[in-house]
Amino acid sequence: MKLTALPGYFQSFPYNDCKHTDSQQINPCGLLNHDDWSQLYHSIPKDTPTHQYKLVLLARHGQGFHNAATDRYGSEAWNSYWCSLPGDEYGSWVDSKLTDVGQRQVSETGSQILLPIVLQLGFLPHKFYSSPLRRCLETYIGSWGEMFSVKPDMVEESETQIDIIEELRELLNGYTCNNRVSHSEAIKEYQNCKTQSGVQLHWRYKEGYPELDSMWTPILRESETMMDQRISVALDNILTPLTSDERFVSVTCHAYVIESILRVTKHPSVDNLGTAKIVPLVIEIEK
Repeated sequence: MKLTALPGYFQSFPYNDCKHTDSQQINPCGLLNHDDWSQLYHSIPKDTPTHQYKLVLLARHGQGFHNAATDRYGSEAWNSYWCSLPGDEYGSWVDSKLTDVGQRQVSETGSQILLPIVLQLGFLPHKFYSSPLRRCLETYIGSWGEMFSVKPDMVEESETQIDIIEELRELLNGYTCNNRVSHSEAIKEYQNCKTQSGVQLHWRYKEGYPELDSMWTPILRESETMMDQRISVALDNILTPLTSDERFVSVTCHAYVIESILRVTKHPSVDNLGTAKIVPLVIEIEK
C-alpha cells in the first residue's frame, strides 16, 4: 500500500515542491483553494478500483505534565536528567496526563477548530483513532467532548467508538512520559466515560491487548527509520479496513508521530507544531 499526501488543499502543503512550513507563520488548517470545508471535501477525488482518498485530521495532544516540565527546566536539562525521572513536585509524568493548561487547550481546539469543521461538513469523522497514552485519551475527551456538548445533534448514537492503535505511540526513547500504564488502569480511568452531553466514549482495543507495556524500555532509542516503519504499520491498520464511504478520519496522537506520518506520506514537515494543534491532509492510497 502506497500512501501519498496531496498538495493544494491546506496552507501546510501548498504545492508539490514545498519542503516544509512553519506552524507559527501559517495556519495548518487554513484552506488554500476552497471557500469552506464542504467545498474542499467534495473536491477530493473519487475512489477508483486502484486508489482511495481520505481526509485525515492529525491532532497533537494538549500540554502534558512532561511538556510543562520541559518548559520549566529547559530542553537541555529535560533531555539530560528530568526525562528519566517519574515526575517532580508539580506532578507525575509517567504516561503523562494533561495539565490544567492542556485541558483548556483541547477544549478550545474542540470549540474553535473541530466544531467549525464539522458544522461546515455537516457530519462527524467516519472513524476515530487514538494513541493509547493517557494524554491522547484525555485530549480526545476534551476536544471532541467539547464539540459534542456544543452540538449534540451531530451525534447519532449514544456511544462513540474510538479505535486504539498501539503503534501510534510517541517516539520510543526511554523517557518515562512515554511509558504506558497498565491496560487495566487505563480501562478503569477512561473506559465508557461520558461527555457533558451524555455521549459515552468506548475505547476499542485489539483482542489480546497486552496488560503491561511491551514496547517501552528505559534503554531503547528508536531511530527515525525505525519509527517510520512502526508508523507505516499504524497507518496500514487504520486505512486498510476503511470502506469507500469512510472518507473522513480523526487521529489523536503525538508530535513525533505526526512528523513521521508526514514523512511516510511525503507531506512537507510542519515545524513548531504546538500542543493541541491539528494538521489536516488529504491522502491518496494506492492499493
